[in-house]
Amino acid sequence: MRLKTSFYYICFKNTACFLIFILLLSGCTQVKNILTYPKKNKYPYNKPFLYQTSIELKGGNFTGEERKNTVQRLYTQLDDSSRVYINDKFFIFHSIINPPVFDTSQSNRSVTNMKNYLLHLGYYSPKDSIKIDTFQWNKQQRVTVKYIIDAGTPTLINNFRYLLKKPDLQAIALQSSKKSFMVLNEPVTKLDVLSEISRLVDTFRNNGYYKFTSDELKMRGDSTIEALTNMSDDPLENLRLLAEANEQRNKPTVKLALLLNPSADTTRLKQYYINNIFIYPDFYPEDASGVANYNETKDLAGNTIRFHKIIIHNSFLLQHLYLKKGNLYRQEEYSKTINGFARLGVWQNVNIQLKENKDSTGLLDVYIQLLPAKKYGFEATIEASYSANTNSNNISVANAGNLLGGSFNMSLQNRNLWKRGIKMTNSIRAGAELNLNAARGSGQSVNSNEFSFNNTISVPKIVPPFINSTLRWLRLYNEEKTNSQQTFFNSSYANTNRIGLFKLNSFGFNMGYEFNRKDNKTLTLKPFNIEYTNLYGRTPLFDSTLLANPFLRYSFNTALVLGWTAGYSESHINKRNRNKISALRANLDVSGFLFPFIPIGEISFIQKNLRKFIKFDLEKTYNHSYLKSSTAIRIFAGVGVPIGSRDTTLPFFKQYFAGGSNSMRAWPIRGLGPGSKPLAAFNSGSFADRTGDIRLEANFEYRRTLFQIIPNSIVLKYAFFTDIGNIWNFKNTRLGGGYDSAQFKLNLNNFYNEIGVTAGAGLRFDFNYVLLRVDFGFRIKRPELTENSGWKLPSIGFDDLYGKLFKRGDNNEFRRWRYENFNFSIGLSYPF
Repeated sequence: MRLKTSFYYICFKNTACFLIFILLLSGCTQVKNILTYPKKNKYPYNKPFLYQTSIELKGGNFTGEERKNTVQRLYTQLDDSSRVYINDKFFIFHSIINPPVFDTSQSNRSVTNMKNYLLHLGYYSPKDSIKIDTFQWNKQQRVTVKYIIDAGTPTLINNFRYLLKKPDLQAIALQSSKKSFMVLNEPVTKLDVLSEISRLVDTFRNNGYYKFTSDELKMRGDSTIEALTNMSDDPLENLRLLAEANEQRNKPTVKLALLLNPSADTTRLKQYYINNIFIYPDFYPEDASGVANYNETKDLAGNTIRFHKIIIHNSFLLQHLYLKKGNLYRQEEYSKTINGFARLGVWQNVNIQLKENKDSTGLLDVYIQLLPAKKYGFEATIEASYSANTNSNNISVANAGNLLGGSFNMSLQNRNLWKRGIKMTNSIRAGAELNLNAARGSGQSVNSNEFSFNNTISVPKIVPPFINSTLRWLRLYNEEKTNSQQTFFNSSYANTNRIGLFKLNSFGFNMGYEFNRKDNKTLTLKPFNIEYTNLYGRTPLFDSTLLANPFLRYSFNTALVLGWTAGYSESHINKRNRNKISALRANLDVSGFLFPFIPIGEISFIQKNLRKFIKFDLEKTYNHSYLKSSTAIRIFAGVGVPIGSRDTTLPFFKQYFAGGSNSMRAWPIRGLGPGSKPLAAFNSGSFADRTGDIRLEANFEYRRTLFQIIPNSIVLKYAFFTDIGNIWNFKNTRLGGGYDSAQFKLNLNNFYNEIGVTAGAGLRFDFNYVLLRVDFGFRIKRPELTENSGWKLPSIGFDDLYGKLFKRGDNNEFRRWRYENFNFSIGLSYPF
């Protein structure tokens, strides 16, 4: 008994061993011969049944990652009767569900499917072999099948041409050839061939060929080995040609040509022009009968507007009409018109019908039918959050103890203000944060409360008009590449009461422009941005905290931000592997200058409260999905530079923070840093919020599906994650100068010592429409510690696991351990 206790103490008292043990258990979710067993009485009795399948892919011109993805897709080509379905339970228990009777014909069909899939990737001569092994286990005849697929060498594109007999089509194809998906010396794949045909169809339809479809195009290939058809009378020359032929067999190539289908319908090879345009701004389903009574008017361009009553100004309609009478038909303008009307929110359905004019050929009449949406929209939501914070027994200070927060949000939207498609949204938010550790009757159960109001007005165009020309001159706006643009005005008010600390009133106003491009890029400009925060009702406890912590004293005060901001974001899906998604976000915030760099005036109120700074941050995320798992990476870097001797830090509402459910998850929200600032003593009752001017952080998360709790409703997933980073101040905030542990220093050794590291695991409950996330984070590198550069694994074992993570009561040992080593958080959706 003593030996067994010592074993558990040695192996599991250390957190590293504990985490490794958890990882090994999760690794057992793979099919293992030792652990996997068919359910009792569910396997075919006295017949060989399929127990395990595996696929080995040889050859081919694949990178390591491409090979892994290709193998995963080859598994999807298995015949239904050649698949083994495994049910996973609690990470380590696995059972085969109704294993099929083994049949070689089904394995052969699976091989054929795999070879056909490789053909689509450009591998036209794959080789295959199947290894079948049958063994007896507990009166069961188990069969394992291993498919060995040799992809061989891909067939490369040696030459590609357009051979379209119609001169106009040939000219259009050649003009757009730089955008072709057919790349010389690259494998010829089915995806590239279909993409090239689709691209040309879109190109032709954007040049008036309204009826042109993919049926009018055919791809032809010639892989004849030219050396074998050009034999010479010279024997030595023949040997050289044969050698070249063998070389070509080892490196197969193909000549491709895109042709017009000989059986193509000639009526589809004709250009069309826009004729009459009819717009129905309040079209209803019953109007489709054709007996509706309309009022009718025409604009200066000759477009006819038919309506029951005026719900929108005609000038607004024409701003979003990209099809013009007399112009060549372009599919792009057709789609842009539909998307333009649909994005406004004034109409719930947009339908455009094109009809050939009966009186003349090559002309199209356009009928735009707009089904109105409800003018007003109402939405209400409830949010909740939980953070295992300082776990202190002292309840006299905000943020002390386990915090449960809740808020009620309500918004009312007018989708068609002033009959010009302008949206106005009014939002109200009210919330409170409760201290779960507060003693009964202490009057300290409410930690903080807040109320906020926000008004946003969105105009679906750029106002005033001269802004367009200015942005073009700055090369910030390109109408051809823009899907939509809007001008917005935002006003806000918020009141926050941090009970026992301070009260806060915030006012804000900004106006700006947003441009959404066709290539999933968004640019936001706010040439005028004002934010004013008035800090009042400060308590002696809060003042004493500021006096003891200069890095807080410079941050928490009344401040005015007056300047401009700019934001940019983009998302990208990998063309070769659509399971790879990346995104980039960048923001620039400037205060003390108006756009573009005009100094603020000499008003005394502004001079007294204005904070001058430049703040820039950049965030990059990667997400790679596999069959049952995915990996996600985020890299974040942000820096704010206070300008002038008076401003030592950014105002606190502009500063960065770390910790919580979306950042350094082993620390509570605003609980890390700045720099190597030590944690407040346990039960000291010190103010907990920590913010800084610089934030550097990297996050990695491995996610995997565990099993379905309720089919098609709730899926349980798990994740392992690590977070690396910290926050710092840009300037020295220490009174009288000297060493400041909160200041960022360009010293590699110092930077390494001040980095915090998190390791943890979590569960995700996926409800399809929302994801609930529970994370357990452990601090394995703490910046405030000097010994061993801060590396210190939390001591936890099976004997005290429950107590340290969950036990409540008066046992300060467990509470202190959580305060110094651990954080538990709940969040909605993925952190990145």
